Amino acid sequence: MKSKKKRRWLWIVVIIIAISSIIAIFGQDDSLTENEDSKIEATPTPEPLTNEVGTATFDEIYRAYKDNELVADDLYQYNRYRVTAKINGMTNDGLFNLTGGATLTLEKRVGNTIVFFYAEFEKEQEENLKTVKVGDTITFEGKCLDAGNWSECELVTP
Repeated sequence: MKSKKKRRWLWIVVIIIAISSIIAIFGQDDSLTENEDSKIEATPTPEPLTNEVGTATFDEIYRAYKDNELVADDLYQYNRYRVTAKINGMTNDGLFNLTGGATLTLEKRVGNTIVFFYAEFEKEQEENLKTVKVGDTITFEGKCLDAGNWSECELVTP
């Protein structure tokens, strides 16, 4: 009988210590341990100054990324361009599609290479996308994340 009682008290003490430790870890006030040297400031991701569409072609952008991704990011990333390509696949599901819309897998010939890339269309574009199908060639305007990924795309012509 005494043994059961001791084990029960031991478990209660262990649970109290565990809960106290969790509260101490997550309830800690960071402002008490911070000093001026330890502050880290995040810089926002650069956005284009305007929503104007750039004049570079997909071929130029693709080749620039193949040559040197760092230089290409400086030139093309987060800017909008107009691209014409053939639809290879279309989906409206997946892990990152929380707000609706669709992701198209597109293909485009650059020299002797067939390049596959993704274009993400917002929910507002769903009705326009219902007018096209796999195999169609479309033109869209989108934000270049890199040669293989485009976001905030809008269908220009089916």
